[in-house]
Amino acid sequence: MSEIRVFISIPIPDRSPLEPLSEMLGTMRNTRPSPLDQVHITLRFIGDVDESRIDDIEDCVRRAVDGMDLFTVRVSGVGAFPREERPSVVWVGASPRKELALLADRIGRNLDDAGIPYDRKPFKPHITIARCKGPADLSAFFDRFSGCELLDFECDRVLVMRSVLGPRGATHSVLREIDLRSDRHP
Repeated sequence: MSEIRVFISIPIPDRSPLEPLSEMLGTMRNTRPSPLDQVHITLRFIGDVDESRIDDIEDCVRRAVDGMDLFTVRVSGVGAFPREERPSVVWVGASPRKELALLADRIGRNLDDAGIPYDRKPFKPHITIARCKGPADLSAFFDRFSGCELLDFECDRVLVMRSVLGPRGATHSVLREIDLRSDRHP
């Protein structure tokens, strides 16, 4: 089989509250907003993996969500990696950190047990909304949106996603959908 680029994420059901951020970022020098139909919260980035392992990855996610209660995700605040003064990635924050980190950690342990390598960067719950190529002064953006509460939604599913890199960035498609409601056990 062939290798595909894979990550595990939580989808954002209503992206419309992110439109003003995306529009402002689109006017800023050296900044390319992420297509809003592609934004998500990455729980674990796996990278290139043999396509035959997708069922194993789905199983890792199913076992991670088993017994977890549904929880509300709050999307608020903005920042940048590596830092606001020299942005490479512009993000919107996501909380509650405890539940999101627990889910990411459970998935990571299950991937370890299955022998599936993944990116081991420390988990920081966020939504990437733009990327910067070259120097970018985003101080007006950070001033405007730093304390802004944008949306709340119920985390009711986790997705195993394929990412295809192209000249205009990555394009994502759903490989597997794990519904937290159907995986709950009384």
